[in-house]
Amino acid sequence: MKKSLICMNFLLFLLLIVSSLCAFGKNLDMKGLVVYYSFDADTRSDTDFLDISGNENHGLVQGNNIKNVEGRVNEAVEFPGLGGQYIAVRNVLYAAGIPELSISVWIKTAQKGLISSWDRSEFFRFGVGDDQLGNETFVAFDVCCPITDWHGDTAVTDNQWHHLVVTFDGEKKRIYVDGKLDAEAAAHGEFIGPKAQRFGFIGVGSEAPDFNGPRGPTNFPFKGLMDEYIMLHRALTEKEVEKIASLNSNPFNVEPSNKLTTAWGNIKRLK
Repeated sequence: MKKSLICMNFLLFLLLIVSSLCAFGKNLDMKGLVVYYSFDADTRSDTDFLDISGNENHGLVQGNNIKNVEGRVNEAVEFPGLGGQYIAVRNVLYAAGIPELSISVWIKTAQKGLISSWDRSEFFRFGVGDDQLGNETFVAFDVCCPITDWHGDTAVTDNQWHHLVVTFDGEKKRIYVDGKLDAEAAAHGEFIGPKAQRFGFIGVGSEAPDFNGPRGPTNFPFKGLMDEYIMLHRALTEKEVEKIASLNSNPFNVEPSNKLTTAWGNIKRLK
């Protein structure tokens, strides 16, 4: 009887250790994290989506038709596909070359549209389809300089949820769809950019030297659902991409601190 009890306790102990290790393994390295919009309703104020990375790069919601809806991970944001309805990213101003970059996002759309842009003529833009290569359905990751228009091989305009990641590390640029490598190519150089300084937008193209400045192009704004938008100044590994795509939760285990008080107070001071 004693031996059975000892064995059972030992097995329970092992299960607890394995569970703890699995939970720990879900959390990715936060190194290089720049922006993280969960797009959950409780991270939204009257004006902005909270950047839960802790960097205070909050997103100004422009227009009245961007709505919170049921998402892939908790809530998502729904874009109506209008050029004047977008999110302007605060504080992330690129004026020097970007040595490494990753963008991760869940999307659900039935048509071509821009996911985010810091101007392909100056730095980069990321979307479904483009206006240069006749691409209507594949993930596009256009970078400068020189301007290099480029896209993947997997159609993602089937109105189903897809996890997309693009990365750049100075040697290779890569596109991942649903946790798998979709396309890769040699990088055009060691850096993305630089040319003229640019702020960025989510949902429409950027030509903005100042925060919330000029947009462009505006002829294929994003229409559909977007969830869990993450930017990092490092290239995610293939294993990290696979892990993010497999999760139904926050991959960094970060939470907005005092999100209804201090964070929103900081946003009001930015106005």
